Amino acid sequence: MVMSDIIRAYIYSLMNDKRQGLLAAVIRPFLSLFSSFYYFGTEAIKFLYRLRILRSYRPPCKVISVGNITLGGTGKTPLVVTIAGRLNDSGRKVAVLSRGYRGDKVTSDEVELLKKSLPGVPVLVGRDRVRTAREAAGSLKADVILLDDGFQHWRLKRDLDIVTLDINDPFGNGRLIPRGTLREPISSLKRADIFVLTKVGAEGDSIAKAQGLKARLGVINANAAVFTSYYVPSRLSDISGGEEPGLSAIENKKIALVCAIGQPESFEKTAESLGADIALRFFFMDHHRYTGNDIEKIIDGCKAGGVDIIVTTEKDTPKLIHLSALIAKHSIRLLVLGIEMKIDNEEKFFGRLYPIFDS
Repeated sequence: MVMSDIIRAYIYSLMNDKRQGLLAAVIRPFLSLFSSFYYFGTEAIKFLYRLRILRSYRPPCKVISVGNITLGGTGKTPLVVTIAGRLNDSGRKVAVLSRGYRGDKVTSDEVELLKKSLPGVPVLVGRDRVRTAREAAGSLKADVILLDDGFQHWRLKRDLDIVTLDINDPFGNGRLIPRGTLREPISSLKRADIFVLTKVGAEGDSIAKAQGLKARLGVINANAAVFTSYYVPSRLSDISGGEEPGLSAIENKKIALVCAIGQPESFEKTAESLGADIALRFFFMDHHRYTGNDIEKIIDGCKAGGVDIIVTTEKDTPKLIHLSALIAKHSIRLLVLGIEMKIDNEEKFFGRLYPIFDS
C-alpha cells in the first residue's frame, strides 16, 4: 500500500471513530475545527444561491440528480445505470454527467463502469457540469440528463433529486467532513424528492434497519417517497474475455476477493451468496490504483493458500486489465463479478420519475 493510501485509510478510520490512541486523540479536535469551517463554507454557498447572487443554470431538458449525503459507496452508480437504462429503453435521449474522481480527470472507476454498462448512452465527464449539460442538451440533443453525484451540486437546476442511503451506515458518526463522513447536515435531506435505501437484504436484521431508517426519514422529510433496493449477481466473466463461465463457476470453490471500492463488505456478501469459499481478501482503499507489487503480493498469497481463482468487481476491471497477464502466468484465473441493482416496487419508483416529462 502506497503512503497516500495509508494516510487516507488512517484519516478515514478517524472519520468513522474506528481509531483510538494518543495520536487519534490529538488529531480529532483539529478535524472538528475543520468541520466547522467546512460547515460555514457550504452554508455560505447555499445562502448566496438563495439570494441569487450566485445563479443556477437550467438546461433546456429535464435533469435528474442521483446523489448521497455521505462519503463512500452508497450505490449511486448502479442506480444511475438502472435509471439510464430504463429511460433509454423507453425512447428517451439520455446523457449522464459525471464530475470524475476529484473532478480533475477525464475518467474514473465510476465513469468507466458507466460507459461499459450503458453502451449507446453518452457519459460526459468534467468538473464544469454546466458546460457538459450544455453539450448534452445542445449537440447531443438529450431530453433528460442524469447528474451522477449531484445532491451537493448547486450550479445546475434539476427536476428531481434522488438520494441513496446505505442502510448499514446511512449517516456515519453524524459529523461533517472531515471529522465524519457527512457531506451536509442531515437536515439537508429535506431537499430530496426520493430516497433509495440500498443493500437491503432479506434477513430480519436488514429489514429492521430499513424500517428504522424509513421512520427517521419520514420525520426529516415526510413528502419524499422511500424505496428499498438490493444487489443481485448478474454475470461472472473472465477479465480476458471469451465465453462467460456462468455464476456457478465459483460455487464451492476456494477463491480470493480483490477490490478497491467504498464498501467491500457488500461485494463479499454477494460472492458468498453464490456459494463461494472465500479464503483470501485483498481489500484496498476506494479508487486505489493497483501496482505490480500489489499483484505480486496477491499472487504470493494465492499460491500459499492454494487458491487459483481471483474474483474482482466491474469497477476494478479497468485498473486490473493491464496486470491480468501477470496473474495468468501463474495459472490463476481472474474473474469479474457483475451485479445489478433491483428496486422494490420498481414500477412505482419509475412512476415517480415519468411525471417530470409532463411538466
